[in-house]
Amino acid sequence: MKEIVKKWLDRVEYDIQTAEAMLDAGRTIYAVFMCQQALEKCFKALIEHRGEEPYPIHNLRRLSALCKAGFDEEGMVKLDFLSQYYINARYKDDVAELARGLTKEMVAGFITFSKETIEWLKREMK
Repeated sequence: MKEIVKKWLDRVEYDIQTAEAMLDAGRTIYAVFMCQQALEKCFKALIEHRGEEPYPIHNLRRLSALCKAGFDEEGMVKLDFLSQYYINARYKDDVAELARGLTKEMVAGFITFSKETIEWLKREMK
């Protein structure tokens, strides 16, 4: 495995662990943001693994299409939801508005989805 892919995957693990820590701390916005970050890096690791240059994009739906991941509609909706937190978690001023509706159970589900997706993507790199 290329060194750059290993580095991406190390960051993926760090980011998903951070998502779990943020959920434990009640920081749901950042838990969701870290799920987005972990998935983005994992998609890019797979693209790099395949010998292609990862595009400088952050949209998980587009990255999954580049990886030919084949998500069902429910998976695509989850990717879209997570993608919106790439910008919003970093720049939107109203934290209360961002957190509205993000229950711990919902965010735990996104973490599970992210971990399952990461495991699938890693298997594609073997």
